[in-house]
Amino acid sequence: MANTGCLSPGAFLSKVPEFFQTANEKHITVRLTAKRLIEHDPVEGNLEFDSTNHPDYDVSKKASEISVSSRSDREYPLLIRMSYGSHDKKTKCSTVVKASELDQFWQEYSSVFKGGHAEFDQEEEKEE
Repeated sequence: MANTGCLSPGAFLSKVPEFFQTANEKHITVRLTAKRLIEHDPVEGNLEFDSTNHPDYDVSKKASEISVSSRSDREYPLLIRMSYGSHDKKTKCSTVVKASELDQFWQEYSSVFKGGHAEFDQEEEKEE
């Protein structure tokens, strides 16, 4: 899977205030989704996509297991998407974050997110 449309994590974070400002002006919701990114191998296939024959790779079952098998200890990057609007008017962007950089990304995201909300709160107070 060649994620050519993805931004770097830094560029993605710079888009966050823009998305929330536009969504606030239009009174619409910003959606943020995150999921494990698995590169599809059409020739050999992926064990992650065959949970019937390889249940150790099924993430949904891992959460309920007490002991984790060492067979699927590979670290996967995370695909993070942000969007607002719907159908033809949908605006979206995405980024890929390595598992080792995830904590730092969420810290930066939360500070950008909180900074953007402080501006909106001040604007609402001025209007009242």
